[in-house]
Amino acid sequence: MTSMETSGRPLLDKAKYGPWAVVAGGSDGTGACFAREIAASGINLVLIARRPEPLEAIAQELRREHGVEVRTLTLDLNMTGAAEAMAKATADLEVGLYVSNAGAEKGGHQFLDTPLQTMRELIARNVLTVVEACHHFGQGMRARGRGGIVLMGSGAGLGGQPGVAVYSGAKAFVLNLAESLWSELRGAGVDVIGIAAPVMETPSLRASVGDIQIPGIFAPEDVVRNTLQRLPQGPSYVYAFGEAPEESERQTAARRDRVLAVERISQAFFGKH
Repeated sequence: MTSMETSGRPLLDKAKYGPWAVVAGGSDGTGACFAREIAASGINLVLIARRPEPLEAIAQELRREHGVEVRTLTLDLNMTGAAEAMAKATADLEVGLYVSNAGAEKGGHQFLDTPLQTMRELIARNVLTVVEACHHFGQGMRARGRGGIVLMGSGAGLGGQPGVAVYSGAKAFVLNLAESLWSELRGAGVDVIGIAAPVMETPSLRASVGDIQIPGIFAPEDVVRNTLQRLPQGPSYVYAFGEAPEESERQTAARRDRVLAVERISQAFFGKH
């Protein structure tokens, strides 16, 4: 699919989501697309990834093209204390937007044939680090009464998927977490969205599958723009695998309706959350 045309207008409201944004997993692919759109909105950036060279390359591009401040943090999101390192690196900043863009998995290995350490790292990156970072940055956003959180998940999180069992479970967690946080925080002025992302044309994908042709593959620029445009609406957006766009809208609406219904029930039982 080709990249959608842009209007030239910033996608994000700097007054609501600035003056700083943090992109975890921001060195290339989808993360670099997020960084470019955020910088085009005049919001300064902290870019976080494991490899320093591509981080600095995108940072230099954004400084040159958009005149924003950009900091980089070389960090392995698998590591214990990764979110604490993010917090320390941004302690002097007012972070109005947090984007969790943990990388895709190679897959293709059955659960019992996958080393436990590989699965531990996957869970740390997609669950523990995400929870801790949302808890930290969300505190400041709620106190200021504004901000946004973007959690990039995967269509693998919509149901069980052989060959990526733990990844599928972790991405289901990410999507449910985003929807829950949307319900809890939107009354405080903080927007949250989780994305059940499609297969996208990224360097990570090509490193995994090579030159194989994938019908219906998405341009990451399109997915990122759709995500940021929908951020004020929340709580999630589903890319229905292999289906028409209408089916994506139907599934997205169904998930939103479910969150609102459960919210009403929860408030009836327990009062305002």
